[in-house]
Amino acid sequence: MAVEKSIDLSATGSTIDEAVSQAIHRASLTIQGLTTFEVRSIQGTVQEGGVDYKVLVRVWFVVKERVHE
Repeated sequence: MAVEKSIDLSATGSTIDEAVSQAIHRASLTIQGLTTFEVRSIQGTVQEGGVDYKVLVRVWFVVKERVHE
């Protein structure tokens, strides 16, 4: 039986997809066993020439069992 843990991350991008992908990519650099994600919120800022999106993403990963010697 697997046990999972979740963490919340925020990331920005010029599109919502880019912001979500950035959050998941950065998490995958340091966390193994990512299984699921959920977009918790989407915000945006209006700037000259366009908009930027900020997403709050919750990601789940499997907690590995380790035996201590």
